[in-house]
Amino acid sequence: MKKNELITLGFKSLTLLLLSATVIESIYIINVKDKEDYIYNIYLIVLQFLILISLVTYLYFYKKVKEEKASILEKVEKKEDELILKIDEIIQSKLTDSDFNVVEIEKEIGVSRPVLLNRFKKVKGTTLVNYIKKERLKKAEVLLVTSSDNISEIAYKVGFSDPKYFSKVFRQDKELTPTEYRRQKQLDN
Repeated sequence: MKKNELITLGFKSLTLLLLSATVIESIYIINVKDKEDYIYNIYLIVLQFLILISLVTYLYFYKKVKEEKASILEKVEKKEDELILKIDEIIQSKLTDSDFNVVEIEKEIGVSRPVLLNRFKKVKGTTLVNYIKKERLKKAEVLLVTSSDNISEIAYKVGFSDPKYFSKVFRQDKELTPTEYRRQKQLDN
């Protein structure tokens, strides 16, 4: 546990202990018959007042810490969004380069590979390598429909260095070969 968590836990435990002790004592002291009982009841009232103050203080600081945590999380999410946008820009600008890989993104952004990959997967829900592959396939789909280039030319234009591998990946993703996909889209139009 962190130091702050231990302090908070200790404070909660102490408050609960004091509160329960005063409630139990208050049940036993009902009748005030002499001076000692009167002083003891004043002591209990002061103790209950102190407990009330500590509870209010705890709630105030708890709320303050919770708000600070929320603002920090918001800043972190904003930074992660900026990071993902920058990664998207880099991917889109270098999508046609067959030598483009995660190392280039890592160098341009200036973040270590584990941090880069973990943050990307956390935000996008997929690995960076698969995301790059999907983006290349999206661009290939557009080119298959809008251009008359052959499959090999399209494979090179979207960053695949091997047309056979491009066809294999395309088929795994779309369950159609690039040629079948092109024919189907032309028939649909």
